[in-house]
Amino acid sequence: MTQSVLPRFLIAALAALCLIAPAATAQSGQVLNYRDADIRAVIDDVSLVTGYTFIVDPAVTGMVTITSQTPLSEDEFFAVFLSTLRVNGFTAVRTAPGTYQIVPDQEAARAGGPVGGTANGDQFVTAVIRLNHASARGAAGALRPIMSPQGIVNSVDGTNIIVLVDYAANVDRARGVIAGLDRDTSVYEVVTLANVGANDMAQIIEGMGVRGGSGEDGIYGVTVVPVPSSNSVLLRGDRDAVARMRELAQQVDAVSVSTQDYRVVTLSHADGATLLPILEGISAQLSGGEGAPASSISVAFHAQTNSLIINAPPDAQRQLEAVIRQLDVRRPQVLVEAIIVEISDTAARDLGVQFLLSGDTDGDAPFLMTRYRGVNPDLLAIAGALTVGENDESNPANPSLRDLALASLLNAGGITAGFAGEDGSGNIFGLILNALQADVNSNILSTPSILTLDNQEASILVGQQIPITTGEVLSSNNNNPFRTIERQDVGVQLEVRPLINDGDTIQLFIRQEVSSVFGTVSNNSDELITNQREIETTVLADNGEIIVLGGLIQRDEQESVSGVPGLSRLPGVGRLFRSEGRSASRTNLMVFIRPTIIRSAADMRGATAESYARVRTGAAATPPQISELEAIADMIASAPAGSADRPQ
Repeated sequence: MTQSVLPRFLIAALAALCLIAPAATAQSGQVLNYRDADIRAVIDDVSLVTGYTFIVDPAVTGMVTITSQTPLSEDEFFAVFLSTLRVNGFTAVRTAPGTYQIVPDQEAARAGGPVGGTANGDQFVTAVIRLNHASARGAAGALRPIMSPQGIVNSVDGTNIIVLVDYAANVDRARGVIAGLDRDTSVYEVVTLANVGANDMAQIIEGMGVRGGSGEDGIYGVTVVPVPSSNSVLLRGDRDAVARMRELAQQVDAVSVSTQDYRVVTLSHADGATLLPILEGISAQLSGGEGAPASSISVAFHAQTNSLIINAPPDAQRQLEAVIRQLDVRRPQVLVEAIIVEISDTAARDLGVQFLLSGDTDGDAPFLMTRYRGVNPDLLAIAGALTVGENDESNPANPSLRDLALASLLNAGGITAGFAGEDGSGNIFGLILNALQADVNSNILSTPSILTLDNQEASILVGQQIPITTGEVLSSNNNNPFRTIERQDVGVQLEVRPLINDGDTIQLFIRQEVSSVFGTVSNNSDELITNQREIETTVLADNGEIIVLGGLIQRDEQESVSGVPGLSRLPGVGRLFRSEGRSASRTNLMVFIRPTIIRSAADMRGATAESYARVRTGAAATPPQISELEAIADMIASAPAGSADRPQ
């Protein structure tokens, strides 16, 4: 037993020494001579010569033979090693610089390889090739027979890309094949139609499965594009396929000549009642104008389905359909938001002194008094009511004087102080001091908004209707008056007609009115005074831009002095002989506008959500104490500068 084992061990050691010796010789430029050497031992020698790190799969086993007659360099030695691996069903896949995995070639495609770049022809690589003209699916079918059994060929139809994983030599050969296939050999041809519409013919051809494009061709690989302006179709594809489609289109157009007298066009957006007069006018021109013989062109409107029925020859039908197609489009809408801000401040200050001195019935003392117009209470009216006697109803002047004195006291404002009396001789004296200070602030903010179609007039009114007397007639006895009145709108009214121009510039025809009831003409009249503020103008605004329509900034200051000449100018005591009044009013009225174009359902949802959020916020919280200037600042800040999009 021992004798049989020892010779075998010696033989293996001698074989290893023989294998190492050629490797060392190759490293110094000598020839190689591996005969039935263990492949793992060869891998060790290659690692020593090249300095590369190899990770060997457990399935890599076997004996190899390498013979060379001339000395090999280091690169040549590595290339021979890669070819030896490929011949034996293995390959080296680079995973990092200087590091390789040695695996069976069945696993090489899954192990991957460098994408792009250069590699030895016996190494696995990955290539991504985009096709510009040919179909990726068709090219993949042509490449599979020339690839190795372990290679992978996949087509990505959505992007018309081919992914190759194979030996670098096979990938280079596949690139040459793809270069020959990926050429634009298609032709173009225009087919003019006489009876069938261009859009209808395109639908007929596409309905047969004829689709074009680089991603996925149809059964004929023909692209069909309708040209309504010339009633023709444009065909693109292979020469033979285009010729077959041209013949098919011409046959369909020829057999359709007897079925094109009537045509029903269902409208998608426009109102058929508004299009009917336009089409009738065009039909009259196509028929030869007025005075020409009656032609076969007629257009009718079916309101229930919003459809137009055209009875005309094919040429006239195509022209009328072209007009309908251009008019039957979705019209954009415009949301017009207005901001009316009115700030007013009125301040008044009055100070006056009145006194009265009269003699008795014998006229022992003269009569003396001070009285100023427009000053309440009226001392003379009060003194007259007291003089005639409180209970003397027989005097007809007594009730009238008492009513006058009462009205004078009721119209007094501020503080009123004074005294009156009668001395023992019957002389009457009295003095009244009246001081008044008033300050009225008004802060009004209105934000009407309205949505309308492009070039469509719209209006909104938020207010009341008040009665205004227009006439009054008395009976023959000057009683039982007959009065005629009319109702007048009072409130906030906005009338607008937007017109969208090129570049999303909006031309706005606007009438903005703000009216309110000021009060009666006088205390003895029921006639009303209304405040009227109106702007009517035409402006240009960009989409989403806030502009000012106009406004009024007014300040009115008045000072009035009534007094006794000479005495009113005396220092100190002059105050007793004059009445002074000062008033100042300030009004600031501004009107802003912001138009926003709404073209799609998404724009409409955004505008609706924004308005609905404002309503919910205002309903859930207490009334916010925000000034109108802050509101305007918020709106201006929300508008994007230089942008045509709606602020969100």
